[in-house]
Amino acid sequence: MTTAGFSFARGNLEKLLAVPKYLLSFLVSWFVPRDARRWVFGSGIGVGEGALAVARVLQREEPEARIVWLVADESEAEAARAEGFEAIPRAGRAGYWATLRAGQIVITHGLGDANRFGTHGATTVQLWHGAPIKRLHLDSPVTTAVSGPAPVRALLRRMYLAGSREVDLFVAGSHVAAERLRSAFRVDPGKVRVLGDPRDDALAIQARDPRAARAARSGLLGLLGARGAGIGDDATVVLYAPTWRDGDPDPAVPDAGEAERIRTALDRANAHLVIRSHPLGSGAYEALAGDRIHLLGSDAVRDATPLLGGVDIVVTDYSSLALDFSLLGRPILWFAPDLERYTNTRGLYEPLEVTSAGRVLRSWSAVADRIEEMALAGPAVRSAAADARALALRFHTYPEGGAADRVLAEIRRLRRPLRDLVEPDSVFFESFFGRQVGCNPLAIDREISARMPVLTRYWSVTSETQAVPQGAIPVLVGAREWFAARRYARLLVVNDWLRFRFRRRRGQTVLQTWHGTMLKHLALGRPDVGLRTRIAIRRESRRWSLLLSQNAHATAQFRTSYAFRGEILEVGYPRDDRLARAMVGEDRNPIQVRTARTALGIDPGARVLVYAPTWRDGGITLVDELDVRRLAEELGERWTVVARGHTRTHAFGSYGAGARVIDASRHPDVNDVILAADLLVTDYSSIMFDASIARVPMAFFVPDLAAYRDRERGFTLDFERTAPGPLLTRREELVACAREFEERGADAAWVRAAADRAVAWRARFNPHDDGGAAERAVDALVERGALPSAG
Repeated sequence: MTTAGFSFARGNLEKLLAVPKYLLSFLVSWFVPRDARRWVFGSGIGVGEGALAVARVLQREEPEARIVWLVADESEAEAARAEGFEAIPRAGRAGYWATLRAGQIVITHGLGDANRFGTHGATTVQLWHGAPIKRLHLDSPVTTAVSGPAPVRALLRRMYLAGSREVDLFVAGSHVAAERLRSAFRVDPGKVRVLGDPRDDALAIQARDPRAARAARSGLLGLLGARGAGIGDDATVVLYAPTWRDGDPDPAVPDAGEAERIRTALDRANAHLVIRSHPLGSGAYEALAGDRIHLLGSDAVRDATPLLGGVDIVVTDYSSLALDFSLLGRPILWFAPDLERYTNTRGLYEPLEVTSAGRVLRSWSAVADRIEEMALAGPAVRSAAADARALALRFHTYPEGGAADRVLAEIRRLRRPLRDLVEPDSVFFESFFGRQVGCNPLAIDREISARMPVLTRYWSVTSETQAVPQGAIPVLVGAREWFAARRYARLLVVNDWLRFRFRRRRGQTVLQTWHGTMLKHLALGRPDVGLRTRIAIRRESRRWSLLLSQNAHATAQFRTSYAFRGEILEVGYPRDDRLARAMVGEDRNPIQVRTARTALGIDPGARVLVYAPTWRDGGITLVDELDVRRLAEELGERWTVVARGHTRTHAFGSYGAGARVIDASRHPDVNDVILAADLLVTDYSSIMFDASIARVPMAFFVPDLAAYRDRERGFTLDFERTAPGPLLTRREELVACAREFEERGADAAWVRAAADRAVAWRARFNPHDDGGAAERAVDALVERGALPSAG
């Protein structure tokens, strides 16, 4: 298969050459008003895809809307007019003007589906064209390919990012697809909404209505019959849909021997093979056409998805069409002869073995064998159908359809004023930029909800899968509801910077809880802080009304590190209330320990070593100085290693799962990790100030101590003298400590040596951590009018 005149490299060159046009059009857009009644639709394949489904719903619900479909040629224009839409060439002045005046723009492939120079200022909705299997946009080096010096490549990247910012809403069919779109387009989570894929609405109907499926079958056979194919009603229809390879030859084109094997299999199975080239592809399979092999390219049908109900088996390599087809619960054969090369060039979001449930075929002979197996309608068919249903569960949050209606409703929400999107006098919570629902904000939320159950509470999240407290409302970071909740909430409770140019309104209270007593220097206390950063730090601290502190040391550091002159509530850490309440004298309540271990999936009888390192400035990888997998092997079968990475390293991967290794980095409650530990190992993380409450023995693995102390951050206290545990620099030392602890427990020499320091540590850093910090914090908020006195 070869491309039909398009490649990423050529497209990128055209983008760069058009920079003056983009700049001029940006200026023009400020002076041309947009009309909310005008809608522009476009799709890279013509009149089809999800854009057509949305346009039809709009046409039915808002007859007064002016619907313009931007077209590439007269055949597309005829199709648009047949739907009752106004057809305008996208590339000319009329297309530019129509795009510039439209209030809403709906596209499926990119801004080029409309007139890309006229999109600025419109409400632009990107539906995309299938759940991503192969890497997209900025996730793939192929997408941004262009020759030239580094500044040219940097400019191109900026143009891609600017194009992403032009889109107000990306639509995904599932959480899995949403995460991939967020990554590919580098947009905030709230810009991508899981609403279902409108292009699959027809398929959803076919999946539950046999009459609709029969109609799709009749339509498909009718199209093939018009092209000379005679297919009986009882024949098996196999659709082969290879993906596009950016101009490279298709390595799956069969040779003469393979072609003969395919024909033999089709004869034995009473099957017909329909070859559907990618809309950006042409040629390559013409020589195969015959009695049982038929070509159905984009010249015959632009949008094949509504016809999938007439197909019995799909064969593909990396095409998202297979994920659409999974809705029907019918067999999918994954055929990828160039898997290694494609993975190393374009790239896949997950190994194809994962998507295919481990069934990747590498030759046409293997495909032919599977087609013959399917003809027997036995276990092979049932197994393949089960795999398809499992795939549908992952990639279709709304298998019942109705996505076009949801998309249209969401577009209308985008046009509503921010104030109308949230309840007044509410509370907004955010922990670690929305990456976790935990820490001090969660503890305060629990206290507030218990006292004031009718108070509306919003929680900032970065994923649809994050669970928020009962009765709370999740809002995705960067969504309009998220901005509205921050702007109009009576109280904001956060544990990190507010960012996004937040400005505190009159009468609004911001409680900054922070997220730990600081061992390392923060903000203005860091070495070599530049003027721009100093200004940003002072601007940030002026956004806070109140600041929560765990102890006197933290209070003093906040004053200097953030130049904070407001009120500091030194009441202890609400997130540690659970730890304090879990103590029975000097020991942890065994019931609480078992509960924590169960939550983490740890064998109740295992010894547990927790490794919780902090992040490193400028780091782009996980911090795993201990090599947790190797550590688990050296400790032996009686130990389980629980790794807890910093939230700022989540994007860099995971510690994986292996024999006696658990990655708890994304576990919502760090208290489970602390309570489950027999031995806690950290470097410079503030978890040391929390674990001391639970009397967890601690060791500090600090092979980079001198560099961290003298060059990277520096310490706010004499760590080497006061640390409540040994400072270790080699894994062998840690293993020895663990083994001694296993044998002797609290009588281990290194534990006894640190006992006095541990007592002094708690006296200095945990004087208020008695289980009542959340109550005291909420009392203070009520006293200052940030919360009502009763609810």
